[in-house]
Amino acid sequence: MDVRVFATPDTLQKGALDGKAAIVIDALRMTSVAATAMEHGCAGLLAVAEVEEARAAARQYGALLGGERGALKIEGFDFSNTPQEYTRPRIAGRRLVMTTSNGTRAILAAAGARRVLLGAFVNASAAARAVDGEAGVGIVCAGTLGAFTLEDALAAGAIVERLCQKTRAVRLDDMALAAHRLYRGARGDLAAALAETEHYGRLTRLGLEADLVYCLREDILGAVPERQADGWFR
Repeated sequence: MDVRVFATPDTLQKGALDGKAAIVIDALRMTSVAATAMEHGCAGLLAVAEVEEARAAARQYGALLGGERGALKIEGFDFSNTPQEYTRPRIAGRRLVMTTSNGTRAILAAAGARRVLLGAFVNASAAARAVDGEAGVGIVCAGTLGAFTLEDALAAGAIVERLCQKTRAVRLDDMALAAHRLYRGARGDLAAALAETEHYGRLTRLGLEADLVYCLREDILGAVPERQADGWFR
């Protein structure tokens, strides 16, 4: 298995994901939200780039709306980007349209992959199992507004760690190797490793500490949202 990690969607070269399985990561918080929603019975998730596009899709499909801009809930949306809001009573059996500042854009950037899955710390082992047997895996980190973020690199490293545990026949590119080593150095206390980072600090200042605690818990979910032929993740 060849594993490549892309530090941001902007580092994706044309054709880099052709024929590959892609795992998109926005650990704080979109892909953690998506895995949580699926774990709790969400009937399907559609990721779109723009707020008005999301509103139109929700009307078309009778779906709920979730997402954020500037880490805050969008006016008129049913959910913010806080995973704990996506409880089974609220989301089970319902479809969800999401737009976020970084995660949904990374998903769209990975559209050329043969498979697109969503991963995070919360479902790292499940994500690794989902691509077991693939010849090529590309892990796409969302970053923040085009910039590298340590949390997504660490989550990529967590998935790489689990892939390496499953088989010796894993070949890592330099970014995958770096993410793996970063994760191995930080896994004892992810919060401490991220405490001085920009995005973690912003979420803390916004009073979203509970979101951070949740999103940094490893392997608490078994759901791995995967894009289907109709474009919806299930």
